[in-house]
Amino acid sequence: MNIKLFKTTVFALCSIMLFTACGASNGSSQSAQSAEVETQTDSNTKETAVFADTQGPTSLDPAESWNSWYTSRYGITETLYKLDDSLVPQPLLALSCEMTDDTTWVITLRDDVTFQNGEKMTAESVKACWERTLSKNPRLGELLFISQIEASGQSLTVKTTEPVPAFINGLTETLSAVYYVTDDESIAQTPIGTGPFKAVSYEVNKQANVERYDSYWGGTPKLKSAVFNIISDTNSLVMAQQTGESDLSVSIPGTSLELFNDASKYNVDGVAGSRGQVIFMNYNNEFIQDINIRKAISMCINKQGYAEILNKGASVPTNGLYPDFMDFGSKEDLTGGYDIEGAKKVLSDAGYTDTNGDGIVEKDGKPVSLRIATYSTKAELSMFCEEMASSLKEVGIDLKVEVYESVAEQQKTGDFDLLMVSFTMCPTGDPLYFANIAFKTNGSSNYGHYSNAEVDSIINQMTREFDAEKRTELAKEVQKLVCEDVGYIVVGHSKYVYVMNSSVKGLKTNPSEYYLLDANTYIE
Repeated sequence: MNIKLFKTTVFALCSIMLFTACGASNGSSQSAQSAEVETQTDSNTKETAVFADTQGPTSLDPAESWNSWYTSRYGITETLYKLDDSLVPQPLLALSCEMTDDTTWVITLRDDVTFQNGEKMTAESVKACWERTLSKNPRLGELLFISQIEASGQSLTVKTTEPVPAFINGLTETLSAVYYVTDDESIAQTPIGTGPFKAVSYEVNKQANVERYDSYWGGTPKLKSAVFNIISDTNSLVMAQQTGESDLSVSIPGTSLELFNDASKYNVDGVAGSRGQVIFMNYNNEFIQDINIRKAISMCINKQGYAEILNKGASVPTNGLYPDFMDFGSKEDLTGGYDIEGAKKVLSDAGYTDTNGDGIVEKDGKPVSLRIATYSTKAELSMFCEEMASSLKEVGIDLKVEVYESVAEQQKTGDFDLLMVSFTMCPTGDPLYFANIAFKTNGSSNYGHYSNAEVDSIINQMTREFDAEKRTELAKEVQKLVCEDVGYIVVGHSKYVYVMNSSVKGLKTNPSEYYLLDANTYIE
C-alpha cells in the first residue's frame, strides 16, 4: 500500500469506526515535600479505575525482562530517584546520592518508607533486592556497573567497576525498583513493593489487579483499587474507551485519536518522548552484511510520510537515531533521506541486477529476499513495514512482512532479517542507556549482533565522562558513526499519549513512559 492510497483507506476506516461506535502533575518528582497526597474533598468518586494497554508483562517479577516498567505503571514498585517532566532525576525513595570518589556512591534512604507487607525499607532490604535483580537481568549491570554493595541502617554504599557518570540517572530506571525479596514464585505473582498499590493478581496478557496500600509512605491513595486490562487488538482497545469500559487507554493508534476530540468526554494528553520505531538488522544475513543493501533500505523509507500520513501525526520523524529535540539528537539529516532513484543506483553500482526479469535484483545468482518481523500491539509498526515492502519492491528488493503478537522469541533466537520494534531509547534522559544495550557489541538488546569497534570505544569513553557537554558530543559521535554504517534505522519517535475519560483526574503523561497510576489518581 503506498502512502497516497493509505490516506483514502484511513479516512474510510475512521468513518466506519465512528459510525459503529456511535451507538498539578504526578509525572514530576515526588520528593519528601511533593509526595504528599493532595486532600480530596469530593466524596462522590469512583473507587476503582480501569486502565487498558495493548501490552503487559511476562509476570509481575520486576527483575525479569521488562516487567518493572509495568509494576511501576501499576503503582506497585518505586525507584530511589524519579524523573520529572524534563527528564531530570529527583529524589523519591532516597533523600540523596553522593559520589565520594570516582567509583563509590553513598545513597541515603528515606526513613519513613514501608513495604506493602509492613516491613520497613532499609539499606539491607535494597541491597537484597538489587543483588537478586543483578543475578536475573544483565541490564541492571549495564546501568549501574555494581561491583559491591554495603548496607548500614538507611545508608547504602555502592562501589562500581568503573566510573559511572549517569549513575543517578540509572537509579530512575524501573529495573532498579525496590521490592521485598521472598521466593521467586510469590514475587512473580504478587511482588511486594513500596508503591501506593499492592498487587492482587495477574493473568498473563489479560489482566492485572491492584488494591490500595493504606500505609503508603506518601499518604493514603485516593483510589481503592485499579484494573489493568491488556487488549492486544487496537480496534478493541479503541472501542473499550469509546463505550466507557476503560477509563484510560495507553497505545491508542494515531489513526484513531481523532475519535476522541470531544473535550467534554475525553482528555487526550500526550508528550513527545524517546520511543523510537527502531529497525534492527541481523548481521548474520549475507545481504545485511553489505552496506549497500542497508543504504538502499534506509533510502526507501519516507520518514516524514510515515509520521504525518501513516501515523496521523502521532509520531515525529528523526534526522538520525536519537530524538531530534534532545541535546544529543541531530539538527541535520544523517541518513541520506528518502530517495527511491538513489537507492536503485546504489544497488546497481554495487552489482545488483535483475537478470531474469522477475522484478527482484540478484547478486551471484541469489535474489535479494528478506523477512521483517514486527508485532501487532503497536499498530503503526505493521503499517510501516507494509509501506517499506512496497517501496523496496520498486528498487528490486523482496521484503516479506511477518506480524506476530510478540517478537520476544525472535529477539531471543535471532529469527529475523529485519526486526522493527517500538523501543524507548533514552527513558532516563541519558544517551548512554540505549548505546550500551543496543549499539555496543554484545549489548543485552543488540538483537542483530551489530558490532563496530570505533563505536564501542566511544561508548566506553561515555561511561567514564562526567562532563555533560562532552558526553553529549560523544553521543553525537556515536550517532554519526552508526548512521554512516547504517547499523540501525530509526524511522521516528512516538508521542506518548493517554486517552482518558474526562472524569479521570490527577494524571499527566511523562516522557519517560515509566509512570501511570499513583496515589493522587482519582475519578470524579
